[in-house]
Amino acid sequence: DGFSLTIRKGEMVGLIGSSGTGKTTMVDLILRLLNPTTGKITVDEIDVSEINLERWRKGIGYVSQDIFLLSDTIANNIRFYNDEISDGDIEVAAKSANIYEFIMQQPDKFNALVGERGLKLSVGQRQRIVLARTLAKNPELLILDEATSALDNESEASIKQVLDNLKGKVTMLIIAHRLSTLVNADRLLVLDGGKIIEEGIPKILLEDKNSYFYRMYSINERE
Repeated sequence: DGFSLTIRKGEMVGLIGSSGTGKTTMVDLILRLLNPTTGKITVDEIDVSEINLERWRKGIGYVSQDIFLLSDTIANNIRFYNDEISDGDIEVAAKSANIYEFIMQQPDKFNALVGERGLKLSVGQRQRIVLARTLAKNPELLILDEATSALDNESEASIKQVLDNLKGKVTMLIIAHRLSTLVNADRLLVLDGGKIIEEGIPKILLEDKNSYFYRMYSINERE
Protein backbone atom coordinates (compact mmCIF):
# COMPACT_ATOMS: atom_id res chain seq x y z
CA ASP A 1 0.00 0.00 0.00
CA GLY A 2 2.16 2.86 -1.28
CA PHE A 3 5.17 0.74 -0.31
CA SER A 4 8.61 2.11 -1.26
CA LEU A 5 11.95 0.69 -0.21
CA THR A 6 15.57 0.89 -1.35
CA ILE A 7 18.06 -1.76 -0.23
CA ARG A 8 21.73 -1.04 -0.83
CA LYS A 9 24.18 -3.70 -1.98
CA GLY A 10 25.71 -5.54 0.98
CA GLU A 11 23.08 -4.23 3.42
CA MET A 12 21.42 -6.46 6.01
CA VAL A 13 17.78 -5.45 6.36
CA GLY A 14 15.41 -6.93 8.93
CA LEU A 15 11.66 -7.03 8.35
CA ILE A 16 9.12 -7.58 11.12
CA GLY A 17 5.40 -7.20 11.62
CA SER A 18 2.38 -9.22 12.65
CA SER A 19 0.79 -11.85 10.40
CA GLY A 20 -0.93 -10.53 7.29
CA THR A 21 1.02 -7.27 7.08
CA GLY A 22 2.64 -8.05 3.73
CA LYS A 23 6.03 -9.61 4.61
CA THR A 24 5.51 -12.80 2.60
CA THR A 25 3.96 -10.86 -0.27
CA MET A 26 7.09 -8.72 -0.42
CA VAL A 27 9.27 -11.84 -0.65
CA ASP A 28 7.01 -13.36 -3.31
CA LEU A 29 7.35 -10.16 -5.35
CA ILE A 30 11.15 -10.23 -5.08
CA LEU A 31 11.24 -13.91 -6.08
CA ARG A 32 8.84 -13.01 -8.93
CA LEU A 33 6.27 -15.53 -7.85
CA LEU A 34 3.95 -12.52 -8.03
CA ASN A 35 4.10 -9.53 -10.34
CA PRO A 36 3.36 -6.00 -9.09
CA THR A 37 -0.09 -4.76 -10.09
CA THR A 38 1.23 -1.21 -9.79
CA GLY A 39 4.73 0.17 -9.42
CA LYS A 40 7.87 -1.81 -10.17
CA ILE A 41 10.92 -3.49 -8.71
CA THR A 42 14.27 -2.35 -10.10
CA VAL A 43 17.92 -3.28 -9.72
CA ASP A 44 20.34 -0.54 -10.76
CA GLU A 45 17.35 1.19 -12.38
CA ILE A 46 16.55 -1.89 -14.52
CA ASP A 47 13.03 -3.28 -14.14
CA VAL A 48 13.44 -6.89 -12.98
CA SER A 49 10.65 -7.94 -15.36
CA GLU A 50 13.15 -7.30 -18.16
CA ILE A 51 15.69 -9.72 -16.65
CA ASN A 52 15.59 -13.41 -17.60
CA LEU A 53 13.67 -15.20 -14.84
CA GLU A 54 16.14 -18.08 -14.49
CA ARG A 55 19.06 -15.66 -14.31
CA TRP A 56 17.22 -13.55 -11.75
CA ARG A 57 16.42 -16.44 -9.43
CA LYS A 58 19.93 -17.86 -9.78
CA GLY A 59 21.21 -14.79 -7.96
CA ILE A 60 18.83 -15.23 -5.02
CA GLY A 61 19.24 -17.59 -2.09
CA TYR A 62 16.02 -18.33 -0.19
CA VAL A 63 15.82 -20.07 3.19
CA SER A 64 12.50 -20.64 4.96
CA GLN A 65 11.52 -22.35 8.20
CA ASP A 66 10.48 -25.40 6.16
CA ILE A 67 13.55 -27.64 6.04
CA PHE A 68 13.84 -30.17 3.22
CA LEU A 69 16.69 -32.70 3.27
CA LEU A 70 17.28 -35.68 1.03
CA SER A 71 17.80 -39.11 2.61
CA ASP A 72 21.39 -38.91 1.43
CA THR A 73 24.84 -37.64 2.42
CA ILE A 74 25.57 -34.19 3.85
CA ALA A 75 27.54 -33.36 0.69
CA ASN A 76 24.66 -34.26 -1.63
CA ASN A 77 22.26 -32.25 0.50
CA ILE A 78 24.47 -29.20 0.08
CA ARG A 79 25.12 -29.80 -3.64
CA PHE A 80 21.42 -30.59 -4.20
CA TYR A 81 21.59 -31.74 -7.85
CA ASN A 82 23.72 -28.77 -8.88
CA ASP A 83 26.73 -30.20 -10.72
CA GLU A 84 28.30 -26.74 -10.92
CA ILE A 85 29.01 -26.89 -7.18
CA SER A 86 32.41 -28.46 -6.49
CA ASP A 87 33.62 -30.26 -3.37
CA GLY A 88 35.59 -27.11 -2.56
CA ASP A 89 32.44 -24.99 -2.86
CA ILE A 90 30.66 -27.37 -0.47
CA GLU A 91 33.44 -27.07 2.09
CA VAL A 92 33.48 -23.27 1.91
CA ALA A 93 29.68 -23.13 2.20
CA ALA A 94 29.75 -25.45 5.22
CA LYS A 95 32.28 -23.17 6.93
CA SER A 96 30.18 -20.09 6.10
CA ALA A 97 27.07 -21.81 7.53
CA ASN A 98 28.89 -22.66 10.76
CA ILE A 99 28.35 -26.42 10.28
CA TYR A 100 31.86 -27.47 9.14
CA GLU A 101 33.20 -28.45 12.57
CA PHE A 102 30.17 -30.65 13.21
CA ILE A 103 30.67 -32.38 9.85
CA MET A 104 34.36 -33.00 10.58
CA GLN A 105 33.37 -34.73 13.82
CA GLN A 106 31.35 -37.34 11.90
CA PRO A 107 33.14 -40.64 11.05
CA ASP A 108 32.23 -40.25 7.36
CA LYS A 109 32.65 -36.47 7.29
CA PHE A 110 30.74 -35.06 4.27
CA ASN A 111 29.68 -38.59 3.30
CA ALA A 112 27.73 -39.01 6.56
CA LEU A 113 24.08 -39.88 5.97
CA VAL A 114 21.48 -37.49 7.37
CA GLY A 115 18.65 -40.05 7.54
CA GLU A 116 15.07 -39.78 6.28
CA ARG A 117 14.18 -36.06 6.26
CA GLY A 118 17.39 -35.43 8.21
CA LEU A 119 16.20 -37.22 11.36
CA LYS A 120 19.77 -38.06 12.39
CA LEU A 121 20.40 -34.36 12.88
CA SER A 122 19.06 -31.71 15.23
CA VAL A 123 16.77 -29.01 13.83
CA GLY A 124 19.60 -26.50 14.09
CA GLN A 125 22.02 -28.75 12.22
CA ARG A 126 19.45 -29.36 9.49
CA GLN A 127 18.83 -25.64 9.10
CA ARG A 128 22.55 -24.90 8.82
CA ILE A 129 22.95 -27.57 6.12
CA VAL A 130 20.09 -25.96 4.20
CA LEU A 131 21.80 -22.59 4.68
CA ALA A 132 25.06 -24.09 3.39
CA ARG A 133 23.12 -25.37 0.34
CA THR A 134 21.93 -21.83 -0.30
CA LEU A 135 25.35 -20.22 0.23
CA ALA A 136 27.02 -22.75 -2.09
CA LYS A 137 25.18 -20.99 -4.94
CA ASN A 138 27.01 -17.75 -4.06
CA PRO A 139 23.79 -15.70 -4.07
CA GLU A 140 23.93 -11.94 -4.41
CA LEU A 141 20.73 -11.62 -2.39
CA LEU A 142 19.99 -13.86 0.60
CA ILE A 143 16.42 -14.01 1.91
CA LEU A 144 15.64 -15.66 5.23
CA ASP A 145 11.92 -16.09 5.81
CA GLU A 146 11.33 -17.03 9.47
CA ALA A 147 14.32 -19.38 9.17
CA THR A 148 15.14 -19.20 12.90
CA SER A 149 11.61 -19.51 14.29
CA ALA A 150 11.84 -23.24 15.11
CA LEU A 151 15.38 -23.18 16.51
CA ASP A 152 16.54 -23.40 20.11
CA ASN A 153 18.60 -20.54 21.51
CA GLU A 154 21.96 -22.21 20.82
CA SER A 155 21.07 -22.99 17.20
CA GLU A 156 19.69 -19.48 16.69
CA ALA A 157 22.95 -18.06 18.04
CA SER A 158 24.87 -20.13 15.45
CA ILE A 159 22.70 -18.80 12.61
CA LYS A 160 23.03 -15.26 13.96
CA GLN A 161 26.82 -15.62 13.89
CA VAL A 162 26.61 -16.77 10.27
CA LEU A 163 24.57 -13.71 9.34
CA ASP A 164 26.94 -11.37 11.19
CA ASN A 165 29.88 -12.88 9.26
CA LEU A 166 28.03 -12.37 5.95
CA LYS A 167 27.33 -8.68 6.61
CA GLY A 168 28.70 -6.50 3.85
CA LYS A 169 29.45 -9.52 1.63
CA VAL A 170 25.90 -10.48 0.65
CA THR A 171 22.75 -8.37 0.49
CA MET A 172 20.36 -9.82 3.08
CA LEU A 173 16.64 -9.48 3.73
CA ILE A 174 15.64 -11.24 6.92
CA ILE A 175 12.09 -11.81 8.14
CA ALA A 176 12.17 -13.00 11.72
CA HIS A 177 9.83 -13.60 14.61
CA ARG A 178 12.86 -14.12 16.86
CA LEU A 179 13.81 -10.47 17.06
CA SER A 180 17.19 -11.15 18.68
CA THR A 181 18.25 -12.40 15.22
CA LEU A 182 17.89 -8.84 13.90
CA VAL A 183 19.71 -6.82 16.56
CA ASN A 184 22.84 -6.50 14.40
CA ALA A 185 20.98 -5.66 11.17
CA ASP A 186 21.99 -2.45 9.40
CA ARG A 187 18.35 -1.41 9.26
CA LEU A 188 15.04 -2.65 10.57
CA LEU A 189 11.63 -2.15 8.97
CA VAL A 190 8.29 -2.65 10.68
CA LEU A 191 5.44 -3.47 8.32
CA ASP A 192 1.76 -2.99 9.12
CA GLY A 193 -1.12 -3.07 6.64
CA GLY A 194 1.31 -3.12 3.72
CA LYS A 195 2.98 0.09 4.93
CA ILE A 196 6.33 0.75 6.60
CA ILE A 197 5.35 2.23 9.97
CA GLU A 198 8.80 2.25 11.56
CA GLU A 199 12.35 2.21 10.27
CA GLY A 200 15.75 2.57 11.87
CA ILE A 201 18.88 0.98 13.29
CA PRO A 202 17.78 -1.80 15.71
CA LYS A 203 20.00 -0.76 18.61
CA ILE A 204 18.72 2.82 18.38
CA LEU A 205 15.09 1.66 18.16
CA LEU A 206 15.65 -0.40 21.32
CA GLU A 207 16.55 2.79 23.17
CA ASP A 208 13.08 4.18 22.38
CA LYS A 209 10.54 2.59 24.73
CA ASN A 210 7.73 3.84 22.50
CA SER A 211 9.01 2.04 19.41
CA TYR A 212 7.26 -1.05 18.06
CA PHE A 213 10.58 -2.90 17.98
CA TYR A 214 11.25 -2.19 21.67
CA ARG A 215 7.79 -3.43 22.67
CA MET A 216 7.99 -6.59 20.57
CA TYR A 217 11.58 -7.29 21.62
CA SER A 218 10.59 -7.01 25.28
CA ILE A 219 7.73 -9.47 24.76
CA ASN A 220 10.08 -11.87 22.93
CA GLU A 221 12.62 -11.72 25.74
CA ARG A 222 9.93 -12.55 28.35
CA GLU A 223 8.87 -15.54 26.24
